[in-house]
Amino acid sequence: MIKKKMLRILCPVIVVIILLTVTFSLLGTLLFNRFSRGIVPTAAAVQAIQESGQTYDHVVIFGVDGAGGYFNEMDTPGFDSVFYSEAMDASVTFTAVSQFPTDSAQNWGSLLHGVRCGKHKLTNGLAGEQKYTDEKYPSLFKVYSERHPDVYMASVVDWSVINFGIIEDNIKGMVKINAGDLVSEQTQGLSWMESEKIIDAAVAEEAIRQIETQDPTILFTHFDCVDAAGHNFGTGSSEYIGAMRYVDELIGKIYQACLAHGWGENTLFICVSDHGHKYSGGHGTNDAIVRHTTFAVAGAKGNVINGTPGYTVTQDMAAVVFYALGETQYGTWDGSVPKNMFKGL
Repeated sequence: MIKKKMLRILCPVIVVIILLTVTFSLLGTLLFNRFSRGIVPTAAAVQAIQESGQTYDHVVIFGVDGAGGYFNEMDTPGFDSVFYSEAMDASVTFTAVSQFPTDSAQNWGSLLHGVRCGKHKLTNGLAGEQKYTDEKYPSLFKVYSERHPDVYMASVVDWSVINFGIIEDNIKGMVKINAGDLVSEQTQGLSWMESEKIIDAAVAEEAIRQIETQDPTILFTHFDCVDAAGHNFGTGSSEYIGAMRYVDELIGKIYQACLAHGWGENTLFICVSDHGHKYSGGHGTNDAIVRHTTFAVAGAKGNVINGTPGYTVTQDMAAVVFYALGETQYGTWDGSVPKNMFKGL
């Protein structure tokens, strides 16, 4: 008798627990697992830009770790020289949405592999310990190399984890350069902030060398001193602003090198951040200041729509890169080209 009473009490409780678990799981998927809302270019759309001469020969990506949407909160002459230039058309948003949790590997993984973080499953810990080998969701570098075996591409980064555990090894025509290795002696005994600035300067210097001597089709750069400032001092602090200004200057230098090398008209420029920082420092949460990021695209082919694109998430970058180069998207990617970014879509 007692057992039957307990069952009558427990059964509804169990049902409620199951329903709550399913409900919270669905809410988590809807609220935190960011789905792309743009356009996946068809083969016909890609053929159209190929025939119109609006594909680009190069893509240069400025990746600024921890910058969130803060490019919109201060004077950024370097950024502005690219994305608010009279010579360029630019589609710019400072409220693109990062993956949840708002951490680095989750978002650089999505930016470079074209899928939500629940698919590539990268975390800072995993990416720092093991190589990325999931062939179902390859990076944009791997896919492009397989389609174009004679291509040359470069990834020049401050955070070496990107080259170690986020971008695959053994990609034909791909060079991965950890800028910290180039200046290891100069950074010994320095604080995190001081060393990151030296490494970021080395990123810019090596990126310029790649442009001037190697002509990479895709050049990815990653800067980290803003993230260091965000962790130590928080968004909006004088240290954070100083780091933003420092990286902004480096972006301007790389852009000027592109112009000097004749890359102005045939290059699509992209600036992205992976996440922002709280005012108290740190990230990983779903606060707007942490989840909102910069996603800016500029080109001189006449097909970029000046203004603000539609809803944009980090996994959209791979689709944008491929469309700019006149390529159809890889089949298992779930990113897309944000609406109102290109005239042909």
